Amino acid sequence: MRIRTLAILGLLILGACKPVQPATGTHLPAPTLAPATPTATENIPLRSMENPTPLALAPSPTPVQDLRNFQLISALDTVLPGVITNLQVTGDGSIWLASDRGVARLYAGIHQADLARFWDLAVGADETGRFWVVSRNGAQISSWDGSSWTHYDEKRGWLPIPNHPEFPRVQTGIQTDSSGTIWLATAWDIRRFNGREWIVSTPSTMNLPLPWKKNQVTSLHLLVIPGTEQVWVGGCDWQNGEVVGGGGIRRFVDGTWQDARLPVSPACVTSLTMGSPGNLWAGVNGSLWHFNLASETWTEYPPPPLPSPSSELEYQAILDLPADDLNHLFPRFSLCGQAGCDLHTIRFFFMDGLWKPLDGIQPAGQESILFDASRTAWKITPNQLSRFRENQWEEFAQLEIQAHALDSQGKLWLAAGFNQRLSLWAQKPE
Repeated sequence: MRIRTLAILGLLILGACKPVQPATGTHLPAPTLAPATPTATENIPLRSMENPTPLALAPSPTPVQDLRNFQLISALDTVLPGVITNLQVTGDGSIWLASDRGVARLYAGIHQADLARFWDLAVGADETGRFWVVSRNGAQISSWDGSSWTHYDEKRGWLPIPNHPEFPRVQTGIQTDSSGTIWLATAWDIRRFNGREWIVSTPSTMNLPLPWKKNQVTSLHLLVIPGTEQVWVGGCDWQNGEVVGGGGIRRFVDGTWQDARLPVSPACVTSLTMGSPGNLWAGVNGSLWHFNLASETWTEYPPPPLPSPSSELEYQAILDLPADDLNHLFPRFSLCGQAGCDLHTIRFFFMDGLWKPLDGIQPAGQESILFDASRTAWKITPNQLSRFRENQWEEFAQLEIQAHALDSQGKLWLAAGFNQRLSLWAQKPE
């Protein structure tokens, strides 16, 4: 791991975020398997974007007034090199940015940002103000608090992650349960960190069946139920991009893995999410399933017939399953046809057992949905920001969006290109 740490002084204005101070931590020597090579540090100015006006920016197809609900916080083109792949705002007010070439932590109120450069795999930030990075060979994981690194290898419970034929070594995203345990998913297993060491749970440990045929692989899907120590894991088996089976769902309760007793087998689980408190939703075998945590019961909600013309297409799997805390869901399905299962998708709005198709059948592509503090749904694609109003999508702005996040107050943040400049945006309270 090649690391360079930079203290960046400037005039970063971060609205109402509360001031924080850089954390202190233990810096262990880097293992010989991925030695850290420090280089000289330097101070560089951070361009301020306080109170921007149209005259301060180059001409753009998107007028500034189209983003009236968002505040332009800062230019990012001088902060972090590479393409932004991860944006997070943690509870201490820190803003974390990760790219394919490093991680930056922006501190609110003290006009400082710290930058670490490397070529490893950025996983994400946890709630204590640490960013986690896996070495490119998967042999160690390291945490960075903005000033120092702590490294974990086999001596601290982290087992090397072999290369996977289909999936990245580690999935992006850190989840934390109510005890403070950190959870993440790799291409092969589920791992948790108890503050001292890493513990690896393989599919065998979880009693999650694996396919025995050659060229079949299993995807794992992790959900930590907020405010609890309950952890859910689903598995789906694939071959050449098509579903061929699945081992169902396991949940981690009171320190043990238990079968969630889905009333269907085999069960290909491709998504897990929480709706209102006590209501878990899952994408299973291309259908929507609901689990009531109080009564421990499952209910299936099959999707409606596809809109015409779609006679040659059929449902395969629920790719993603956004839900708000009122059980308003936006499931997106992959569709199979003669040309394969990775070309077409369709998204629905689901509420109270009723399905409404949105935008019809679409080419497969990158998109995400987030819910702000007012429960407004925002659809984010690489080139457009839309919001859900009167049961349909309303185009809000055309932006080159590289990363997005919600903070703890439900405010939407964007790292997006605007007027040929990569900038950081924050949603204004309405």
